[in-house]
Amino acid sequence: MLKIVMFAAILALLPIFSRYANMLLPDLSKASVNTTIELSHKLSASAKLETNTVDVEAILDSTTDALLIGTVQSVQIAYQYHASIGIDLSKVQLHLDGNTITLELPELEIIADSLTPTTTVKNDFWYPLTEERRQTLLDREIIKCREKYLQQARSSEETWNNTIHAFETYIASWMKTANPRIVLKYTHP
Repeated sequence: MLKIVMFAAILALLPIFSRYANMLLPDLSKASVNTTIELSHKLSASAKLETNTVDVEAILDSTTDALLIGTVQSVQIAYQYHASIGIDLSKVQLHLDGNTITLELPELEIIADSLTPTTTVKNDFWYPLTEERRQTLLDREIIKCREKYLQQARSSEETWNNTIHAFETYIASWMKTANPRIVLKYTHP
């Protein structure tokens, strides 16, 4: 019973003792924790950060052959491909160690992209090109473009440097006013 009374007294007096301790000993990490929490909320609310773009003009070539006749359809579609590559800010992981905040950046991803056909040249007397087949060809091509340019961006140190520069540009000024002693570090896959 005495243990229960002592435990209750400790719980009741704990807020008073912690206030006096906070007055006597300044807690430097509290500012860092508050800054980290606020930074985490700002990153989650920001959605996505574009750090690189791709603008390409290319030609899609497709042929369809029949067993005895040979080529029954030949299609060339010139197109423009545009992609915005960046990171999802809600996936950024924050790690606090004293006054150092380490931002663990997620994989780069395609934020938005489009493939716009500009001209179509077809030789399809024996096997006419339908709109469904044309769309299937374009859908396959956009998937190829996504894979190709995303892989190039992920392996490019320049894209990662652009990402870190964007963080420095948009977040560093806020961080300096919030807590000038904070040090930011970055890691990426």
